[in-house]
Amino acid sequence: MLHCFKDTGLSDRIIADALRDEGERWNAIRCPHCGWHPTPSSRWSCNADHAPEPFFHGCGTVWNTFDTKGRCPGCQHQWQWTSCLSCGKWSPHVDWYDESNDDAD
Repeated sequence: MLHCFKDTGLSDRIIADALRDEGERWNAIRCPHCGWHPTPSSRWSCNADHAPEPFFHGCGTVWNTFDTKGRCPGCQHQWQWTSCLSCGKWSPHVDWYDESNDDAD
């Protein structure tokens, strides 16, 4: 038996709510120096050259550091510092998260 359901728009609202929540999450992450906000498509490289961290051999993995709270998915190095893709300055990774947003921690 074929059942027909009236489109209530519920799926559209769920998708819109999810996109809004995702956008709010990314807006709660910003460079402490210039205020630039990364996006889900922003990418960093596990490369220790010129980093303020103690030297280690980076593995070269490219990923969005805020998807993993600074942990490289290639070598599992926990980055303590993150460079801004806009202004180029380094800041402690934890300083990028808006403290008023509990979900970003």
